[in-house]
Amino acid sequence: MTTAFRHIRHADGRAYYDGKPLSLADAQIMLNDDIVGRQVRVDSYLRIDESGLVLEAGSCFRRSMRCAVSPHAGQPG
Repeated sequence: MTTAFRHIRHADGRAYYDGKPLSLADAQIMLNDDIVGRQVRVDSYLRIDESGLVLEAGSCFRRSMRCAVSPHAGQPG
């Protein structure tokens, strides 16, 4: 049986997703889409803890550091 997550929260407690239950794979796809759409930091990731699924944001967008998503990332040269 696949675990489904109805709520995903940011590590600081804010809601990231609250809706139809998602599998971990679907939640990762949603996160990937949000990264490409620049709604979420490039180095963000999902983790499972005792309360459910948590979105951890890395430190990629500090003022002294720029991280960008290449518009052609993952596409053959």
